[in-house]
Amino acid sequence: MKAYINKLVQLLLLVSFSMGCSGFLDEPKPTTAVAPQDVFSSEDGVRAHFHGIYRNLRRQWKSVDGQSGGKTDTWGIVALNLTRVVKGIDMMVPSGWYDWDYRHENRSSSYRRVSFVWDFLYETANQANIIIKGVAESDFSEGSKNQLTAEAKAIRAWAHFNLIREFQHTYGADPNAPGIPVYTEPASIESVGNARGTVQDVYDLITADLDFAVKNLDPSGTRALKSNINIHVAHGLLARAMLEMGQWEAAKNAALAARDGYSLDASGYSDGFNKIDNDEWIWGFPQRNDQTIYYGNPASHFDHYILGYNSVFVNGDFVGLFSDSDVRNLFVAGLYKGDSSDYYYYVTTKFQQREDFADDIVMMRVAEMYLIEAEAKAELNEPDAGDVLFELQSNRDPNAVKSGNTGQALIDEILVERRKELYGEIGIGFMDIKRRQQRLTRTGNHPEAFKFDFPANSDEFILMIPQSEIDSNDRINQGDQNP
Repeated sequence: MKAYINKLVQLLLLVSFSMGCSGFLDEPKPTTAVAPQDVFSSEDGVRAHFHGIYRNLRRQWKSVDGQSGGKTDTWGIVALNLTRVVKGIDMMVPSGWYDWDYRHENRSSSYRRVSFVWDFLYETANQANIIIKGVAESDFSEGSKNQLTAEAKAIRAWAHFNLIREFQHTYGADPNAPGIPVYTEPASIESVGNARGTVQDVYDLITADLDFAVKNLDPSGTRALKSNINIHVAHGLLARAMLEMGQWEAAKNAALAARDGYSLDASGYSDGFNKIDNDEWIWGFPQRNDQTIYYGNPASHFDHYILGYNSVFVNGDFVGLFSDSDVRNLFVAGLYKGDSSDYYYYVTTKFQQREDFADDIVMMRVAEMYLIEAEAKAELNEPDAGDVLFELQSNRDPNAVKSGNTGQALIDEILVERRKELYGEIGIGFMDIKRRQQRLTRTGNHPEAFKFDFPANSDEFILMIPQSEIDSNDRINQGDQNP
């Protein structure tokens, strides 16, 4: 974080920095940045800062000093998600953007992947801290303070949760392992970098922040835009964190709360995954043709029918998991000729590129919450765990047959269903391998050079700390580096 603090000093004179109030889609667009006294003089000023944070997540992101971001594979949240997507076993990118991630050759301390993830997520956490501090010192009512702080804490939790999952193994591997530096105050010119602490320290902050969020956000779920974190999103983030920690009861309850008021709708599954008004989307980022990330959009990589990078292919073993009647079976064989042993034989039409590039970005869907609930119930040996899973399966496939599995067989089935339902979105397949401490074994038509067989908790699964951080943070030295 110290390296990041150095980059931020110039911006701290303007809490909202130009991006903070530059607008989100149709929000007003001031011509200059907003000073701290203006941001925290009204709730509208704070809301403008929130819009800036959300815009920063989905835009063509670049760090303050221009040293990280700015490339197609380091453009905001889409880049973080796609990196995880291609590091697993179901998707293939032997060449093109994200190929180094697919090859697991992108974790060294001097690489832009590492700097991007560190800078992008710590910048987000810092902007949340600015709001938390500014609101605490404002003259707003106690109720307004709590709601604004709750949203900011949810953002801070999201950032730290993603950081710890990138720079260390899962919580269950060793809660006392070195974590990441935790920051709860805005960076300033006097700031010094923090030490790594432990994994437990990081999760203590994440759970405290999300507990506060779900207790203080508007219980009605009202929000101006679907990109904003409301109580349903906060419950969903809590469900993810509790699942990661193996807190099954808490994960189940949070997932149920997250999907309250939402329902499954298979009819919207094949809409190209580019429309935020999809009823199953709990959280997502809208795009407009004059405010897009253009070829950085996921569909540019997945869609092989519209001009784009057209670089993501699907492993044949994964394709074989889908029945013909499954609405998610959106695979095309032989578009580029060849045969099933060629990596380029299968593509998917799940993500469809809009010609104006205005593809909305999915961040959380109701189906994920069903799957978290099912997995938690299975771990708790609750008898209706299979029923929850089958509710999703039968919605996606009218010919689905309930397996009747219990115990570990049911858990394994749920993990496969998570891959089938959520592939290409937020990297569930790879992150579940990390979370469940499994081997990563590639089979099928992966190119021979990339048919990896990594052991559980492989060093290949975690990023190294950026060298710039080690060089500038007196509390982190070379001995603190990840192996």
